[in-house]
Amino acid sequence: MPTKYLRRDDQALHYLHTGATTLPDRPPETSRGACVVFLHGEGGNAALWSRELAHFAAAHSALALDLPAHGRSSGLDGPASIEAAATVVTDFLAGIAAPPAVLVGHGFAGHVALQVALAGADRVRGVVTLGTAACAAIPDDAIDKLRLVVRGRLGQQFDTPYFGASPDMNVMREWWGELVKTDPKVRLSDLLAYRGSTVAARLGEVACPVLVVAGEADRMCPRAGAEELVAALRHARLATIADAGHALHLEKATEVNAAIETFVNEQAAA
Repeated sequence: MPTKYLRRDDQALHYLHTGATTLPDRPPETSRGACVVFLHGEGGNAALWSRELAHFAAAHSALALDLPAHGRSSGLDGPASIEAAATVVTDFLAGIAAPPAVLVGHGFAGHVALQVALAGADRVRGVVTLGTAACAAIPDDAIDKLRLVVRGRLGQQFDTPYFGASPDMNVMREWWGELVKTDPKVRLSDLLAYRGSTVAARLGEVACPVLVVAGEADRMCPRAGAEELVAALRHARLATIADAGHALHLEKATEVNAAIETFVNEQAAA
């Protein structure tokens, strides 16, 4: 998949894109079909969207961004809040001269995408959230455990709360192989930003259509949280993916991509 950097002041934002490669200082073409921008979850990076980029490459302009300090983007600290992350995404869309886009956000990035829609509705054609709740329900012990990892008091925890009841070991290796590329303190800041998000109070102001995708076996974001998100939005519907956990776009890529594609095609035809 072609890779590129967008330089903004002293920051280099790494992203993957579909379509033809271009010169280093020239953004990729984003007018083919719909522009679809994928935003990774807590501690993740653009590579976790490889299945989606491959799926949408033929008909649409698909991109996946590394937020600051994630993956191959520069920086030591991730965005301190949902609003700060949304500003990065908005600046990125402006920097590549993207048309109004469908933003697809996983976990906390679902709130980031919704915040972008709130702050700049003219840049957003629609939003898809995956494994995102109206309000993050992150247990204190999960935060405490990650704090110990950051302080060097505990090793990385390669456990299975992100997956369904019968996780594929190859998917688990891929997931953790990408997450370890980002400093645990950045993953912690993502979780804290998500837990401190104020987006829930303004969900009724989101004007664009929203597709809320939920894994039926998601332990990080149970279905009730996704249903609350749908209920609070003006133009939203729920799509559930059977036997999928929180990493549903890796575990059940075919089903997830089909749901996103239907939504993207609807927005492109509107």
